[in-house]
Amino acid sequence: MARHSACSGVADVLRGWLVGASCRLARTLDRAVSASTFAAAGLLSFDGLRRHMSEDWRYFGHHQPEADVAGGLFPWEHDFYAPHLRRADRVLVVGCGTGRDLVALLELGFRTEGLEPVAELAQQARERLARRGLTAAVHTGDIVTAALPEPLDVFVLSWYCYSYVPQRSRRIAMLGKLRDRLAPEGRILISYILADPPPRRALWRLATLAARVSRSDWRPEYGDVFVARHEIGRIHFEHRFTPQEIEAEAHAAGLRVAFHAQTSDGRLALVA
Repeated sequence: MARHSACSGVADVLRGWLVGASCRLARTLDRAVSASTFAAAGLLSFDGLRRHMSEDWRYFGHHQPEADVAGGLFPWEHDFYAPHLRRADRVLVVGCGTGRDLVALLELGFRTEGLEPVAELAQQARERLARRGLTAAVHTGDIVTAALPEPLDVFVLSWYCYSYVPQRSRRIAMLGKLRDRLAPEGRILISYILADPPPRRALWRLATLAARVSRSDWRPEYGDVFVARHEIGRIHFEHRFTPQEIEAEAHAAGLRVAFHAQTSDGRLALVA
């Protein structure tokens, strides 16, 4: 009995050591993958980065379950939008994807249109509206460069859409463009990815070094995060903001912060 207990104790110790070693190896491999992904992102041209982003979102749209769309607005979206939307408002959903929040706002009775940069996803949104007997324009274009219709009451930047626009200068230019197209008392509603905890500076420095060495035509900015999408061989981009950083971008575009909340993410309502 004593010998069996001793052997069992040795086995437990060995098992614990193997588990610990495996966890340490996994952490090392994760860090290596992250480092190589950030370096690869820095080697991309800006057009190359945008192509990766389009393929990433195309894959997401093609694999989005119908149940997600049928579920309508997320609870946090409903709580965020409701105080800032009025029944007579004309609304544009920026980055409407395959139409989840566009469908939801139309079914709630708001005059809503969509704007989506990935042509295939915009077409899916149109088909989804048609199947539900809903009528709304779905424009294809990038909000940074697209021609906007007449002044609108509300711009809703779809779930984390603002975090998926690379480069601070482009985001500020986009906000300035929206400001100029706001009707009197118009509002811009933004959700964003909160930098909590702050991204690691070492990875950002690696991406920046790769961009400089390769003479890329853009520079990664602190807060940019790159994730390998192994299933499609592409790099996912997002920017994570501190509350102070995103408010500074709004002010630089000539906008005033009317509402700002941070929980697991950030929510911001801007007015001219």
